Amino acid sequence: MGSYLGIDPGLAATGWGVVDAQGRVAACGTIKTAPGPDGPRLVAIAAELERVLAQHGVAEAALEELFMGRNRTSALGVAQARGVVVLTLERCGVACFEYKPAQVKATVTGYGAASKQQIARMLAAQGVRERLDEHAADAVAIALCHSRSRRLRVLTGT
Repeated sequence: MGSYLGIDPGLAATGWGVVDAQGRVAACGTIKTAPGPDGPRLVAIAAELERVLAQHGVAEAALEELFMGRNRTSALGVAQARGVVVLTLERCGVACFEYKPAQVKATVTGYGAASKQQIARMLAAQGVRERLDEHAADAVAIALCHSRSRRLRVLTGT
């Protein structure tokens, strides 16, 4: 079985994190795009995501379910980036799974309303030694949630 990719989509910054089948963090990073027209930024996200997929032998990917906050402009950029991510995964033949934000937080910290700081502390406690920006940290948490959920489904046969 290959590795699992967690993705935290955003137009300015798309975080990604790869965990292996045993749930160990293999790699992570953030795809950053410069301000400007959306089209070239979305193309850059797709191209870098394709590179990550190829480099890390990703078998499955996971995203958080889309959450619409108060900032509609930011939400539109996230939705555009998310669409490009889903399209890229589909074109590359990588199955995509979704998790609620509270499920990701609960899986990593044991508390569904955990703060970003609590997530960062738990990732460090679980062996993530790199200093991650919030986008990469969120992506690693999503990948860990998927990895653990996947193992549970295999164990229970569901």
